[in-house]
Amino acid sequence: MGIEIGFATLAWIAAIATAIAVFVVSVEIVAAFAARLSRSGAGPPRRSPATVVLVPAHDEAESIGRCLASVFSDLPPNARVLVVAHNCTDETAQVARRSGADVVEVRDDESGGKPVALKAGLRALDDEPPEVVVIVDADCVVSKEAISTLAETAWRLDRPAMGTYLFAPAGGAKGMAMLSSMATLLKNFVRPLGLSVLGLPCLLNGSGSAYPFRVIRAAPHGEGSIAEDYQLTIDLVRMGYPTAFVPQARIDSQLPAREAAALGQRRRWEHGHMFLAFRVAPRLLVEGLAHLDKNRVAIALDLAVPPLAFLALLWVIAALVALALIQIGGDTGPLILLLVAGLTLVVLVMSAWLRFAGVRRALTALLAVPRYLLWKLPLYADFFCARETRWTKTTRD
Repeated sequence: MGIEIGFATLAWIAAIATAIAVFVVSVEIVAAFAARLSRSGAGPPRRSPATVVLVPAHDEAESIGRCLASVFSDLPPNARVLVVAHNCTDETAQVARRSGADVVEVRDDESGGKPVALKAGLRALDDEPPEVVVIVDADCVVSKEAISTLAETAWRLDRPAMGTYLFAPAGGAKGMAMLSSMATLLKNFVRPLGLSVLGLPCLLNGSGSAYPFRVIRAAPHGEGSIAEDYQLTIDLVRMGYPTAFVPQARIDSQLPAREAAALGQRRRWEHGHMFLAFRVAPRLLVEGLAHLDKNRVAIALDLAVPPLAFLALLWVIAALVALALIQIGGDTGPLILLLVAGLTLVVLVMSAWLRFAGVRRALTALLAVPRYLLWKLPLYADFFCARETRWTKTTRD
């Protein structure tokens, strides 16, 4: 009898935890469907703020020219570009200067990665501080008016602003690359869009973010975490600066073509995210409830949702536990809860992909799900056995 009670408790905990994560995602997706009912633009600016577009770069000579061309093609008035050539061994600095950017060359022990490069760039602005800093990665292309929209939003709201940061499959790749791209669409566009409709902040998701200079200069810059953007979100919301989502400011990048590079990129992203989800999100949630701060509560709940593939694996494990409970004569409640949650998640994710990406991409991604989950299994096993703790740049194709 004691074993059955203990097993029932375990089954219910697993089912409820999984259902809560599904509920958070579901609310965000449903809210995103209503985005057309409200205008999500930044509104007319009172003036163009003094802006610096900060581009951290490490050995990006092959890609930075295209990035800077997209930035300069639509650079707003009262703005300039500063490239931080961080531990470069190629011609990144020279290419940037030829493109018209100011350049700061930085060398250190190479252990800090992008956060260290950003801090060096911000220090270089102390003598002539701008009102707003927009951060764009060197391998990205920005859309028309993205820089001005982000800068004006951050300046007008006096808090961080995050654009839509999307990844395309390399070279028209299909299958798992398409599914990875679609998972990013859900994480970096659909869910933040839903949060913005609800009047709530979103997570910083990498390239294409803007900040009032005094705010970003005083922030810890994601120190102590390889998911530096998520950690920076947490640091800023604790300082009273929640991030606003700006869906019309689009920034595009490309997933690695080589499977090893793609897995390495995912390893850093997802290990960093999962560490914060398990260790930091609960504490942030308690803080938010104690202070009646909806922004901290929203960020904590959003952060607590694990990557989509890991959530699917959690559902499978919880379902197996629930089935085992039934086999020993226990309650069917956990399994029913999981079935409802699982069906809800599948229907809403597919609906979001169909709505925001189209039928062909949605079906291509769906067919790749089994192989994608198997591909991710070693990554998730490593989180518990050999978690990634170093910031490592993704190898370019």
